[in-house]
Parts: sequence; structure tokens; C-alpha cells
Amino acid sequence: MAFRTLLPAVVAAVWLIGLAGSVRAQTPGSCIVTRVAGGAVATAQGVGRQGVTTGLRLGPNATLRTGAGARVTMKCSDGLEVVVGPDSRVQISGLIGAGARTFGVRLIDGIAGFLFSGSGKKGVQVRTPSAVAAVRSTEWAMQVDQRASAVFTREGTVFVVSKRGQARLGPSMRDLSLEDV
Repeated sequence: MAFRTLLPAVVAAVWLIGLAGSVRAQTPGSCIVTRVAGGAVATAQGVGRQGVTTGLRLGPNATLRTGAGARVTMKCSDGLEVVVGPDSRVQISGLIGAGARTFGVRLIDGIAGFLFSGSGKKGVQVRTPSAVAAVRSTEWAMQVDQRASAVFTREGTVFVVSKRGQARLGPSMRDLSLEDV
């Protein structure tokens, strides 16, 4: 009888401890939501669709979609912070490549800002439908509108490659649209 009474309490306590741990533990190749303003949903294979809340961990292949007027901030592996703007969609690629283990994000549509304070050989790669931007330590933003990409660099250097060519963009240079490359 006492077992039946205690079982729900024990299950609830273990569940709450698991939630608290997921907020603090940063799994390599994942991001943790640190701030949510407005409505956003996340989808992941095997998990389905759920509302985005502070503390939610987004692993590889998870997709985040923000609503009109919404903004979501995430802290990711290796010193990357991502701010996803309104009406945007990003997918966490996780760790990609061999050796240095670059962290990858796909900006499918909309706008996102990136602050990468990592060091050493690790870097960040952001893919859009029309370009790939790669950095080692910088602050920049990318926008995708109707499959066209634009890059805005505030600090550091961003290397951008598309089917039309490649470019190196720094803060003293003008913003880059992939029409320029």
C-alpha cells in the first residue's frame, strides 16, 4: 500500500531532476534555449512537436520555428550563441566534419544572429539554401528571404561560399548579398 502511495512522488521527483539536469548539461552538438519572447515551436524526429520554453535542449536535426514578433536565444556547444528572429526557421546540425569538429546550423528561412566566442581549431558553419558561412570567432547575422541569403558582419571575419563564388567579409566591408558573389 505504501509503495503505491510513494510511487507517483518518486516518479515525479526523478522527472523533475531530469529536467533540471537537461538545462545545465550541455551535450556536444546541441543547443539549450536560454530566452524566449513570443511563440515558437520545436520539432524533432522521435519527439514530435512542442512549444519552446527556457531550458529546452535541441539536439542534432531538431528544427526551431519562431512566430511573428518572436525571438529565441540559444547557447550551443563550443561557445556559440544564436538569436533567432521572428518568422524564422533554423535546424541544429550538431557537430560536423572530422578532426576539428565544427558546429553546424542551418538557417532555412528568416533571420538569425550569431555570436561565436570559441577558440582554437573549432568553428561554426551556417548553411542556407544558397550559401555556406564559416567562422572561427566573430559576431554576425544571416538572413534568408525566398532562398536568397545575405550576411551582415559586426565583428571578425566571415567566409561565405555559394554556387556563384566566394567572399571574405569583415566589419569594415559593406554587407554582402549573394547576388554580389
